[in-house]
Amino acid sequence: MQPYEIIDNVIEDVLADNLNENYCLLSFPDHIRFDHTLTNRGNFLVDKSQRNNQNVYHRGEWLESRYIDESTAKLYKQYVLNHRYVVDNNVVQHSFEPVYYNYDKDLWDYVLHIESNHTVLHSEYNSNDIKKLENLGVNCVHWFAHAYLCSEFYFKHYKKLSMVTDYLSRPIKYPWISANRLLRDYRIDFLHRIDFTKGAYSLLETDPWGNKLWGIVPPNSFDHHGNDSAEINVRDLTPWNTSFLHIVNETVWQDKIHFTEKVFKPIVMHQPFVVLQAPGSLEYLRSYGFKTFGDWWDESYDTIQDPEERMIAIAEIVDWIPDQDLYKLRNEMSGVLEHNFRHFYENIPDICLDELGAAIQATP
Repeated sequence: MQPYEIIDNVIEDVLADNLNENYCLLSFPDHIRFDHTLTNRGNFLVDKSQRNNQNVYHRGEWLESRYIDESTAKLYKQYVLNHRYVVDNNVVQHSFEPVYYNYDKDLWDYVLHIESNHTVLHSEYNSNDIKKLENLGVNCVHWFAHAYLCSEFYFKHYKKLSMVTDYLSRPIKYPWISANRLLRDYRIDFLHRIDFTKGAYSLLETDPWGNKLWGIVPPNSFDHHGNDSAEINVRDLTPWNTSFLHIVNETVWQDKIHFTEKVFKPIVMHQPFVVLQAPGSLEYLRSYGFKTFGDWWDESYDTIQDPEERMIAIAEIVDWIPDQDLYKLRNEMSGVLEHNFRHFYENIPDICLDELGAAIQATP
């Protein structure tokens, strides 16, 4: 099975251990999310790990899965379509993508018309979209899903590599790295606020979604810009492993805290980082046992509510970095870098699953 399929089945086990009521685990498939005209076709599925199976493992027993007819055999199961209306709790697996209620309103309306309790598994914090769902009567269960995904699957085997763990042997060629596969306005804006000639950045003239680069920062590239969320290039000396400071350009800038794999790449590579995301992001990481870098620079940017002022404060840190003795700084902060690396691999998977189980158990 693929990582997401395994995680879906891990979640099934957590649900079975912590819910007394009967439930069904459902998800929004991508083809539905991007084409809402399909919402009239019975578009909820049991998790992808189960949808093409002849049988479904559910709460300690194997259930037969009978298709409605040949035309729908590839997508929908008789078990799902019948069962979801009679279970006590329909649990929507939405752990990895940000929740955008207005964008997916048709899908959420579809969820809410089913007569049962509704629980949504998600991974965002201080989110108005989650508050909207809660106001509509949905039980919203938060857990640090990407931390679990990255530690147990994406970056699991990097901990075995000497070229990763022997980070003090790597040369520092760039004061900072700013990787930008997609052209989001805040990412371009940030590069305009720093001396972009000092570090390693990537910006395409036209990104994979067709967005066009604007402003005075020229396009630049240090890799092939593939959708490589699950990979870090460590087989050669590249900006990924020869940069000192990692600028974490998260998916969402201002509206919510929603960490993805981006923040774990510097943790794996033993790099300090700053985070471009909503206020409270560093505090969120520290709440899970990670350490940040307030002993070396001012991290009060994490408390600044105004997005422009927060961006300016982060830019000041980035522009300060090139004038420092970076090898000396790296040695000084080695205890923090090594703590984060060990904590990520040794503790985070259990912390995340315990968090998920406790949150599910606490749902009404």
